[in-house]
Amino acid sequence: MATPYAALLSLARSIHQILDLDPLIHKERIVSLQEKVDSVITFLEDYSEKHRGTHDRVGNEIRNAANEAQDFMDSYLCLVSRTHDEWSSSEANNCDRCLAMAFERINFIWEEAMEIMEKEDTTEDLRSRTRAIHHSYRAQVTESKVVEFDDDLDAINELMYEDSSKLQVIPIVGMGGIGKTTLARRAYEDSLRAQYIDIYAWATLSGEYQRRGTLSELLRSLKKYTTDANQQYSGECEAQLAKRVYQTLVGRRYLIVIDDIWSSKAWDDLKMIFPDDDNGSRILLTTRISDVAVYAGCSSTSFHQMKFLNEDQSWKLLEEKIFGHESCPLHLVGLGKKVARNCRGLPLTIVVVAGLILSSGNMMKEEFWESVLGNISSTESTINVQCSNILSLSYDWLPLRLKPCFLYIAAFPEDFDIDISSLIMLWVAEGFLKPSDEFKCLEEVGKGYLEDLVHRNLILVSEKGPDGKLEAVGIHDVLRKICITKAEEEGFLHHLSFKSIDACGDAIENPKRRLYAHSTLAFQELHTQDSSVRSIFSEARLFATLPPNFRRLSILNSPKVTWWNLPEVISTFVNLRYICFTLDDNYMTWPDRFLASLSKLPNLETIIADVNWGLELEVPNQILRIPKLRHLIMNNPFHLSDPSNIGIINKSDLQTLEIVINFMFTEDAIKTLVNLKKLTVVFAELGDNWDDFNLNNLCRLQNLEELQVSLGLSNYFIVTDTPHDPSLIWNYAFPMSLKKLTLHGVPFPWENMAIIGSLPNLQVLEILDNDINRESEWSMLEDQFLQLKYFCSTLDHLVNWEMEKDHFPSLETLILKRVKWIDEIPRGLGEIDSLQLIELEDCRESLVNSAKQIREQQHENGNDVFQVNVINHEYMKNFA
Repeated sequence: MATPYAALLSLARSIHQILDLDPLIHKERIVSLQEKVDSVITFLEDYSEKHRGTHDRVGNEIRNAANEAQDFMDSYLCLVSRTHDEWSSSEANNCDRCLAMAFERINFIWEEAMEIMEKEDTTEDLRSRTRAIHHSYRAQVTESKVVEFDDDLDAINELMYEDSSKLQVIPIVGMGGIGKTTLARRAYEDSLRAQYIDIYAWATLSGEYQRRGTLSELLRSLKKYTTDANQQYSGECEAQLAKRVYQTLVGRRYLIVIDDIWSSKAWDDLKMIFPDDDNGSRILLTTRISDVAVYAGCSSTSFHQMKFLNEDQSWKLLEEKIFGHESCPLHLVGLGKKVARNCRGLPLTIVVVAGLILSSGNMMKEEFWESVLGNISSTESTINVQCSNILSLSYDWLPLRLKPCFLYIAAFPEDFDIDISSLIMLWVAEGFLKPSDEFKCLEEVGKGYLEDLVHRNLILVSEKGPDGKLEAVGIHDVLRKICITKAEEEGFLHHLSFKSIDACGDAIENPKRRLYAHSTLAFQELHTQDSSVRSIFSEARLFATLPPNFRRLSILNSPKVTWWNLPEVISTFVNLRYICFTLDDNYMTWPDRFLASLSKLPNLETIIADVNWGLELEVPNQILRIPKLRHLIMNNPFHLSDPSNIGIINKSDLQTLEIVINFMFTEDAIKTLVNLKKLTVVFAELGDNWDDFNLNNLCRLQNLEELQVSLGLSNYFIVTDTPHDPSLIWNYAFPMSLKKLTLHGVPFPWENMAIIGSLPNLQVLEILDNDINRESEWSMLEDQFLQLKYFCSTLDHLVNWEMEKDHFPSLETLILKRVKWIDEIPRGLGEIDSLQLIELEDCRESLVNSAKQIREQQHENGNDVFQVNVINHEYMKNFA
């Protein structure tokens, strides 16, 4: 259902795009279309919630009809984007025809939805098959003891046997196949041997949770503890079954395992049957979803997160599964370790590989092990099919709103760190995000979707920012293969590669909306595709031409591609919402003229340009007047053509602006940037004072969350001969909404830090090379920096720093670089309970010694996670 749903979301996005036109003809007809599409989307969401985990009954017919309707609406948009005076009678007729055909296709979708509603039936056969796969895996993966979870077992036992008589819920969390059930089984069996518990029971839930079935399974597990082991419960209602479980457990110290729970609702359904008699009872709970673990455990720190095995652990597990207590023959060890390494730390894959080897009859032959090694790498391998049957459950049971977002991961390369800001911008442009209320911006909704996928252990956190927030994510190879397979099967995204070039003749019969190109040769296939393509992706560094017939394109995400013909064709792409590309003046004629063409695209929301090194670019002010522009991002600084006169946009959605040179915060600029959240600005020609830039207005940007100010273009690898006068002190206030502030080369005196310290939401502060050319002191004040978690500085010309514990009450990380004016870190830092890290880069030895003393103090106070990192570069060895 993900692809029909995504197609309907994209159609709704196109209709909303048209409704934003002013003036708008045919308004009543288009509003009617919008209402009908929105109703079908709501129906699919409700239907999916009721039938989650079942095969989709909504198929290609709805997807194709939605795509066709979007084609007609986009054609309509192309026509009405021109002034009416230019219309011929045939063009007016074409407008009417486009609307009529869109109506026809949307009515078909509506009728299909109504038919589905009338024919809803049970899906017990599929649920039975799902349970069979699920339990088959569990029998396989837990059939023998696994020695590679000893550290995990120690952590679980520490929670189980801690000195607390209260009932404790201990969740074990991780992606499918990572060993949660195996770990729970070991803890369960160890407890049996220790005779610490009076009564034991085990119940497996999985996605298709049914309360009656779970209660019956618990009662079967508890039979040996009851007076009548032959009691039958088939005729009793759920309330009676729940009462029997409760009465069996009450007054006894018990250990219950709830294996594979998928929802908080399921936990709410069960928790009342577990009495808390203050006798040390425990519940072990395994889940793929972190939110469920937090909910059940009532604390984000109380669950155990499973990790992937390292190479050594992977090999030991594979060896134990195949050879038991014997060692692997020497002639197979090298190949065996390669096989284990290619399982990428996932116990499920290792167990399946071991089963394949054991059942072959050729387990002692090197040639067979080599074939297994090749099998793991093949997307159509037996191993991958078996693993996919298990891990696909995580995808099947996703809420419908998350499925298109997950499938979108297929548009990124293997082992790629995906920048979450760019990913969410793409989701916004596709129309995948639906705000829960009208006051929540789409980017915030996207962050919620992303965190949900992380909590479900479908995607992995690969990088966090200094404030602890997500910055980049990735995906395990096995899940990525599932993602790509699902995306291809459902017609969501198609990968263009050398293999697909010979098989591109089905483009007309099976139109492809999203294409990923791996190579220049693959890009040649673009010219064979029909014009229904909406999104193009590539992460390869290529030179290519963009087919001019792709005028309906909405997404062009090619950060490393230089398009030879982009300036010539871009002005006709009126549907374009997102563009990410390389801007290289060696291969693109008139880049300034090209940017002027971009400013004429009415639906453009995101511009991301990788500008080649050394190119000083002038961007026309008109770009800021694109009515729907949300993000303008360039990796090299650029000038606005007339920074003092950008004009006023009555309704500007601009949220990100970086990296702009000598920006002037005029009255018009402040009114235009009312929704700005992230700003990176460089002042290259300061002159005698700051007044020319109207910095007194900066504090009026009431939604600004991230601000980076730099003085001097040399910080961005563009050399300027204009010196700055360090006597020009910054005395201007900052917006109270700031969460992150970076000042680089800005003369900001330490005596004025109260300006920054009073910012109530500030979490990240970087002050680098603030050369004020005189010695300074910093006596910190109370009730400041209350939220600051991360502080990075060169502490230029600071000779005395006085602080107490309460001055940085939330500080977690302190980074000091090239500090040469003070001899030691204030002792008050050693008393901050939240502190986790001090990092010193090219600092004097006395400063390093004081940091080590703080480490001893922190460890004595029980803060064992605190650490000190020291980095000394070769060129700084003689630094005094």
